[in-house]
Amino acid sequence: MKKIVMASLLTVLLLVMAACGGNSSADGGEVFEFGAQKNTDPKVMAQIVKLLVEDQTAHEVNITEDMPASPQVMAAIDKEDFDFALLYSGEVYNNHFDEDQVEYTTNPDETLEQAQALFGEKYDMKWYDSAGFSNQYSIAIEDDFAEENNITTMSDLGEYAGDLTLGTDNSWIERANDGYEGYQEAYGYEFADARGMDVALMYEGIANNELDVVTAYTVDPQIIEYDLKVLEDDEKFFPPYDASLVARNEVIDEYPEVADIFDSIVGSVSTEEMTLMIREVDMNERSTAEVAKEYLQEKGLLQ
Repeated sequence: MKKIVMASLLTVLLLVMAACGGNSSADGGEVFEFGAQKNTDPKVMAQIVKLLVEDQTAHEVNITEDMPASPQVMAAIDKEDFDFALLYSGEVYNNHFDEDQVEYTTNPDETLEQAQALFGEKYDMKWYDSAGFSNQYSIAIEDDFAEENNITTMSDLGEYAGDLTLGTDNSWIERANDGYEGYQEAYGYEFADARGMDVALMYEGIANNELDVVTAYTVDPQIIEYDLKVLEDDEKFFPPYDASLVARNEVIDEYPEVADIFDSIVGSVSTEEMTLMIREVDMNERSTAEVAKEYLQEKGLLQ
């Protein structure tokens, strides 16, 4: 009986020790939690943060992937389930605040400032300046067609729009303010045909010459894969979605070495660089950890 009792006590002790150890890294630091949405760019950025924190400090970073959307990530930060995340400035316009609190604008700096102030106060977190890339709607055409006709802006496209077929996701066709209806009002032209469809079919369509124009997100790897040119939004129609790291203020205040790493990431990843990394993951089927590590090594930020 004594052996049974001693064995039971030992088991309980080991469980308690294991539970306590779950909050400490192997080097005696903290284990921080990064929440990443379903898209590839937040997963890549999570790995970049993890690699830099674990290389430069005694801390570790655990990553939870495939969160449904940014609101769920922010709710988890509010509950202190997550410490870090990647969020987008345009999220400030998605019904998080009363209308009198938010002033809609497509100016990237003003949008970012509102996101930093409003979300920062609501969730007690620091919303950093942009990491350097954006993931927002854009208009893309074949690069050859753009070069032949000297098309660099969305306004330039207007001369040819009446003969072109647009492919887009169904939601953009139906959305009023920043959808197709608003686009026509902003740019003063419409396409010969506008077809709503699945995103994969949209890119297949332009690759097979069934479509001439597509709505793309600025970090879509198909932009590179199919030699497309993203046109300049010279009328500033599309709302900006600049990507920023966010962190709970308590963590940043208590661990300045982590804050220094987050500061160093600001402005460091361009839209083109993120697009290339997403291409490696989504099309070449490499892991986000491998791609992030290679990127940091090429930048000389990781041994």
